[in-house]
Amino acid sequence: MSGGRVLGDGRYVLDRRLGKGGMGHVWLALDRTLDKPVAIKLLDMDRIRQRSRRPALTDEMHARFEKEWQSMARIDSPYVVAIRDRGEDGGHVYLVMDYVDGNSLDMYMGQGDSLTLEQTVRWSVQICEGLADASEVDVVHRDIKPANIMINERGNAKIVDFGLARLLDMSETRGAGATWQYAAPERWDKKPGDHLSDLYSLGCVMYEMLTGNPPFSSRDGDTLAVGFMHLRDRPVPPLKVRRGIPETLSELVMHLLAKKPEQRPQHARAVIRRIRQVEHTPDGGADGSGSLVPADRFHVNTDYVERIQELERRIRTLRIQYAESHPSLVEARFELAELTGRSGDSRGAADRFESLGEDCKRYFGPSDPRAFDAFDAMARWIASPS
Repeated sequence: MSGGRVLGDGRYVLDRRLGKGGMGHVWLALDRTLDKPVAIKLLDMDRIRQRSRRPALTDEMHARFEKEWQSMARIDSPYVVAIRDRGEDGGHVYLVMDYVDGNSLDMYMGQGDSLTLEQTVRWSVQICEGLADASEVDVVHRDIKPANIMINERGNAKIVDFGLARLLDMSETRGAGATWQYAAPERWDKKPGDHLSDLYSLGCVMYEMLTGNPPFSSRDGDTLAVGFMHLRDRPVPPLKVRRGIPETLSELVMHLLAKKPEQRPQHARAVIRRIRQVEHTPDGGADGSGSLVPADRFHVNTDYVERIQELERRIRTLRIQYAESHPSLVEARFELAELTGRSGDSRGAADRFESLGEDCKRYFGPSDPRAFDAFDAMARWIASPS
């Protein structure tokens, strides 16, 4: 498959490959009918058949594909990437989806890098909204993971690949469609899973948002070892892994990671209500002081959320226009880090200032005042009581 190839009776023209997986590729394409970019996911049925050593699998999967894409297309949510069309071409079946101009969540976190509290709250709520909307039409994802969550140019989360895990589960005994680092215990127990399995996977993702690492992992990549951990082990609570995590969020994540489905929150909208407990809006009070007395000293002050998100979008635009060392971009990053701290996230502010200080050293030299200013601000927020 190459750029310029035409699919769908001439409607879709492939432009460039966006990503590659074990079962196919994702391409940026032009929808000639609507004159707009779309994403096309091509599934290589021959490869799936060869891996499974089941000659009849392709026909079976074609039937499943028709059923699953219809289920996916029923989801109507601003937080789920919409499926617009499907087709077949030269041993591939394909799905046509809305194109998301952005990066997957795993580009923002992982390997020790965590998110700010505002980002954690924003994106967790949006993922839950998408899961809730899918649940209303009886669709389960079965492979919630950072790589399946896109962050668009507006800074909002959108879930991709609903239904594909169920489609690909037919090809291998342990389910080719699942990413086992985020899979619920019942999925390890060879059960199909349901919306409560998705909530467990969300708990794994939120754990990584808060701590920088998923709850369970193996240094040597031993999949079975990770499976035993999901089945038997209790992870260390997030607030004991890193400072600055609200107790309410840490408790929620541990609730989502309950081994038995019936012990987890029973609906995504219930999870949203608990996440929202981290948010606090200052009360003007009778004296007009606007004092804030949050339940947890680490929180998200909603007065700052809109400004934070506007700055994130501005920084994204500046990165398209200028080099990382451009004064406008460095200044915007200083402002974003400071707002992060003022919003109630001292740890997030310290992390942002530390990253900025290291970058300023690299851009301008270790003696540059901007590097000193960033590290001074980092120390100030580390010492902050809130």
